[in-house]
Amino acid sequence: MGRRKAVPIGIFPILLFLILFLYIVTLIEKIFVWLASLSAIGWLAIGTIIIAITIVVHKIQMNKKLKEGLIKKRKAEEEATQRKLLLKRKGTLAELKKMPPLDFEFFICDLFVQMGYDAQVTKATGDGGKDIIVRKDDYCAIVECKRYDKTKVTRPKIQQFHSAVIDCNAEIGYFISTAEFTSQARNYALNKPVDLISGVQLVKLIEKVTENQCAFDNFSKVIKEIYKEL
Repeated sequence: MGRRKAVPIGIFPILLFLILFLYIVTLIEKIFVWLASLSAIGWLAIGTIIIAITIVVHKIQMNKKLKEGLIKKRKAEEEATQRKLLLKRKGTLAELKKMPPLDFEFFICDLFVQMGYDAQVTKATGDGGKDIIVRKDDYCAIVECKRYDKTKVTRPKIQQFHSAVIDCNAEIGYFISTAEFTSQARNYALNKPVDLISGVQLVKLIEKVTENQCAFDNFSKVIKEIYKEL
């Protein structure tokens, strides 16, 4: 294909541009002349109008931001409510045991989020004995999740998790399972920064969270109460 020939612009658009440019320059000059001829009262009136317009625009922007903030807050509250309903619906021991292991981790992670923690699931491989990291201000804890059906959690698993708690410099570790813990495992966890939460205790914890009875500020207290109840 041959090259396209350049289309000449023509003299008319150039003249039109020059006329428009000269008109704008003349208009600006007239505005400056008019401003220079204003009295002090005129300048005061213009200043007052500019300030009034600025205030009105600022109020409109603030109201818009406030409205957007309220919409985001309402949306976040609705999402939190839906997530709590999901936690409650999936919070039976039978449903928990049917979950794939990774889904169970995200379920537990969301449970901590609902309590006010900043929780994050770690990578599926090479997690160093921790599935979830939870933080709140200067507080840091790790969580290990084991979605078992009938197998009990043994002492070696808790020993490994305890080492992970120490390696991470975490304040405490929560070992959460849908199964029970052997007596050796529970004895090992005594007087160590490790809380063991079995399937039955987990269901009770989910009930407390979905009923807004458990949050970051009273989480440890609620866990102790659940231990006593069961």
